[in-house]
Amino acid sequence: MSKLGVLIWRHIFESGDEKRLALQLQDTGDLRIIRDLAYINDGDPGHLFDIYELPGLPDDAPVMINIHGGGLFAGYKEVNVNFNYEWARMGYRTVSLSYRRIPETTLWHQIDDVMAALRFLKANAEKYHLNLNACFLSGDSAGALLSVFAMTLNSSPKVQNEFGIRGPSIPFRAAGLVSIMLDTQRTDLVMAIRNVVYARKEKGKPYMKYILDPSLLLEEGEFPPLFLTTSEEDLIQKDSLKMNRLLDAKSIPHEMMNFRKGTDHELVHVFPVMYPMYPESKEVFTRMNEFFRRQINV
Repeated sequence: MSKLGVLIWRHIFESGDEKRLALQLQDTGDLRIIRDLAYINDGDPGHLFDIYELPGLPDDAPVMINIHGGGLFAGYKEVNVNFNYEWARMGYRTVSLSYRRIPETTLWHQIDDVMAALRFLKANAEKYHLNLNACFLSGDSAGALLSVFAMTLNSSPKVQNEFGIRGPSIPFRAAGLVSIMLDTQRTDLVMAIRNVVYARKEKGKPYMKYILDPSLLLEEGEFPPLFLTTSEEDLIQKDSLKMNRLLDAKSIPHEMMNFRKGTDHELVHVFPVMYPMYPESKEVFTRMNEFFRRQINV
């Protein structure tokens, strides 16, 4: 599909998010929120991050770094505000990242953005009271895919060399992957991204094998325990199921919540992010939080 086609899909995605978020406005008077901090100071909205926390949160509180979804082409950090409010209210100092989007850029640049953000957070951990000894990563859909790239580059000098991107070496205790988009060469609803996740000049680069088949990353990185969630009504449920099989094969510690069809409402793609008020979403938050907290005590 052409770049114009991707931009049309962006309009559709973002219009839906705007309507949903307008109906989900919350009173956030119980939270301390710092918006639009820059991890690269160039004025690009893709290079900003927010911090959400309870007032008076101690410096040793756990940290949640969140990477939003949107098919790699839509939205910025604001689409995940309600998801991040939940983590902040559970006592996490929650950092929400933006990154640049395709088709104006490529997946390599998005990975570079995320790694630049992580290096910035590590360099400024004291300034922002980030306890990186109890640090967790979360992402939904495309953000979950970027989380897998981030964890691999964080731990593998080989992959860092292939991408030409430095890792921050943050000791992530665990990560939560909501409705992961594991494949980039898609034949489903998000097939629009197939030809725009990379540029022609990138063909032959040593990192292209991972761009075309991100599952290869599981052969390279050292991964913390992972928590997966999906549902029968998730339009790309098969990606989470594939990820679960790969983690089984690699003996990487993990848990997965795979919901059946909802009875009172559809449990759609990334439903815990889009509709955190659902009882099923509350169950995801509870189970994922318990999973994370156990890793602190390991």
